Amino acid sequence: MMSQIDVIKENVQYEQLLREGSTNHVLKGEYLIKDSHPDAHQILGVDAKATVTNKDILADKVMIEGQINYSVLYLSEDESGMQRVDSVSLSEKFADYLELNNEEHKILCDVECVIEHIQANIINERKISIDGVRSTKWNIYKIQDLEFVKDIEGSGDVQVQRKSEELNQVKGQKDVEFIGKSLIKVTMDKPEVDEVLKYSMMLHKKEVKLGEDKVYFGCYCKIEVLYKGRESEDLVLLQDDVYLSKEEELVGINSEMMTSQSIDIVNSDCTVMPDDLGENRNISVEFVAKGNVKVMSREMVDVVKDAYSPTVSMELVENKCELGVVHGSMTTDLILKDNLYLKDENERLGNIIMVYGCPVITDKTAEEDKVKVEGVIKVSALYKTADEAYKFNMCNGEIPFTSVLDIKGTKPDMNVIAKVQLETIDGTVEANTIAIRATLTVSVKVLYNVDKNWVVDVVQNKEEKKEKQSSVTIYVVNKGDTLWELAKKFNTTMDELIRINEMDNPDVINIGQRIIVPGRAIF
Repeated sequence: MMSQIDVIKENVQYEQLLREGSTNHVLKGEYLIKDSHPDAHQILGVDAKATVTNKDILADKVMIEGQINYSVLYLSEDESGMQRVDSVSLSEKFADYLELNNEEHKILCDVECVIEHIQANIINERKISIDGVRSTKWNIYKIQDLEFVKDIEGSGDVQVQRKSEELNQVKGQKDVEFIGKSLIKVTMDKPEVDEVLKYSMMLHKKEVKLGEDKVYFGCYCKIEVLYKGRESEDLVLLQDDVYLSKEEELVGINSEMMTSQSIDIVNSDCTVMPDDLGENRNISVEFVAKGNVKVMSREMVDVVKDAYSPTVSMELVENKCELGVVHGSMTTDLILKDNLYLKDENERLGNIIMVYGCPVITDKTAEEDKVKVEGVIKVSALYKTADEAYKFNMCNGEIPFTSVLDIKGTKPDMNVIAKVQLETIDGTVEANTIAIRATLTVSVKVLYNVDKNWVVDVVQNKEEKKEKQSSVTIYVVNKGDTLWELAKKFNTTMDELIRINEMDNPDVINIGQRIIVPGRAIF
């Protein structure tokens, strides 16, 4: 009667980085100032943010849709020559297409859009032009299922050799959405709101925590509102920090697993409302943040390396597979200090009204046991001068940064995924310059691909293995021999060889050593 073999298999889902890259797109447009706004006399500065609003993976391409929001601060001038700060908000939509190769199917695409350069100029008092560069950075991952033989059981004397393999399995992911609100009240020591010139929001202090079958995400949203006072020449900056959190169920995860997240603000609105006295002293800000949280495991799995049976004829089916492996990840904080210099050396700096910035990674490299990330923060500062002739002005600059993260075992040929987040930024007056202090969070993940053979199936032949009794064999150990290979070659078992040869340490056999093999070889 033929012995039965039970093959135990396991299936895992993993992701592998196929390629990464970036494409630059020129921004060039002319925009009319609304009739409700005064004529433009001088451009102070322009801020721009690109947001991905939709992403579709089609058969042969990835379609990315988004919107760029511009905020232009400018000086207007009345008939008396008095200058005032005004603003105009503009927007434009964009669409990008990333062509896929024939083998790139069942993929995941991470996309980030960054404004690399932006400037605004006056064409005439009712029209401005905006020129810049938008960069779309993307990473394409292959989502693959791997089924392998984890163990072999049977009623016969099946011999199984196992090995441990490190696997990074995608355990799950969740799309998250937050609706945030803030009601900022203008106190009586500040002027009533005449017009909101600019408002901005920034997610910071992001954190992902895992529990048994649960994922928790939390962050703060820093809100800044710059407004012009009624019957006043003052510009006032208001701030708030709103905490956002959400807990979702995700079966099969635990606190030992790795996480990654990509969450940003996709829509917002700012409205000025009257208070109980009818004065415009309430500012309502509402926003929507969307993104994704992904959870991956990093575990050692026992798999079948080789197997045979002295009595059952069986054949192993192997498949070579390239796996993506996460070597390591790390997050660090970076504090930067630098100074911005005024455009006009003759200006006397009064006080700083508002400082904002955008970090951009310019290079990332894997080195021996470490990762280096380089970039700049593009900083803009709105300030009031101590000179009556130039009451308000802006200056811009770039602050370089370098972060070195020690990840043991990193090799120069490994891939690096890097992200940077601005946590805080502020400016103070220092010897007629603007001293900038900023805090960044730099996160890196080191990846590599490896080719490995996997036992994916075991085929049992219908015929029983024929045996031929023979006399005892004395085998002389050659270079490269192992006890497992000898037992398989002579159709016996390791336990049998260990017992007959009274081996104390079966893991070590020496060249020239004589081993007694029982008489059961097949020729």
